[in-house]
Amino acid sequence: MRIAISTTRQAHYKLPANSFVRRGNDVTIYSSTPVRRFRGFDRSLQHRFVPAPVTLFNALTRIGPPVWMNELDTALYDLFVSLRIGEYDLFLGGASGSLYTGKAIQRNGGTFVLDRACPHIRFQQELLVEEAKKAGGVFRRQTPWFLDRQVEEYEQADFLLMPSNYSINTYPEHIRQKTILAPLCARVGVSPRTPKPAGSPFIVGVVGGQPLRKGYLYLLQAWKELALPNAQLKIRSGPAYRKFPILAQLVADQPNVEFLSYIPDIGAFYSQCDIFILPSVDDGFGMALFEAMAKGVPSIATHSTGASELLVNGRDAVLIDAGSVQQIKEAIATLYESREMRERLGRNGQATISSLMEGDMAKPYIEGIDRLLQVAEQKSAVPAR
Repeated sequence: MRIAISTTRQAHYKLPANSFVRRGNDVTIYSSTPVRRFRGFDRSLQHRFVPAPVTLFNALTRIGPPVWMNELDTALYDLFVSLRIGEYDLFLGGASGSLYTGKAIQRNGGTFVLDRACPHIRFQQELLVEEAKKAGGVFRRQTPWFLDRQVEEYEQADFLLMPSNYSINTYPEHIRQKTILAPLCARVGVSPRTPKPAGSPFIVGVVGGQPLRKGYLYLLQAWKELALPNAQLKIRSGPAYRKFPILAQLVADQPNVEFLSYIPDIGAFYSQCDIFILPSVDDGFGMALFEAMAKGVPSIATHSTGASELLVNGRDAVLIDAGSVQQIKEAIATLYESREMRERLGRNGQATISSLMEGDMAKPYIEGIDRLLQVAEQKSAVPAR
């Protein structure tokens, strides 16, 4: 098959791109990201640069544009791709930036697949509005036309490629019927744990850039109430939490909480953690969870983290409900007090990660891509009426 992929950034797209190539398909990537930044992609892939004007301006000036300009930029990028793209059997387009191109592909008889990791945009926006209120701030909704555009994408697409049932279940039934489940498991290197020196601080680690979606409010509240001796909470994230007064105050009140905007070696970060936690209230998959588990770090995650669907509670990790301060406290306290449980979860978690891998790909994702190619071929075999 001739396959095109459109994405403004590299993100996780080496997973589908390499999977398509290894199944004997001819793959071209259209992107506003220069080819030199596409690391880990099969060398046979073709690259077509398509500008995203506002993104380019931001990269050159470091001036952050308002939300409406980013939305316009996404639509313009999609328009430019649609004008340039040729005939393909299958088109995989990133969500919110593929409507025009998907329609162009369909006019030429191709299959439009929308790659959407997150829940339905309207569900997600309402969730974040409420989370922002709890954190003492305001969440700026996307503009109505851009929301409508995304909903139209869901309707227009022949299929949606999604990483978790958590995300899929937020869509109406007629959309769910055309979803393909492909958990975003990337190859992660399993490596033995390095013992920490005696007396070292007990470190709980977190990785995630969006403070509202990642549930930091509940984690920080739980951490304050726990008041564990000789313990530190290290959060790999940016300064966005400062926009929410309650979050900012919780951080200011706790000297044993540290936000890290940059970590040169994420593997070294995981190695120093005694526990890893992903307290997300909205996480389509959460690849950081598997990265930590591969390093043997006993982990905690919410059921609103898509990756949790591949794990068994109490065997591979501790799984809890999103937004529960009490459950976060209980999970951290239990692991803090029980070395045996930490070691058991660490071993079992690594074993589970290893069992999911097949070469340099993960079995669940491979199965999803195979299913996608199968249904796309079946669709193309049906004569048009």
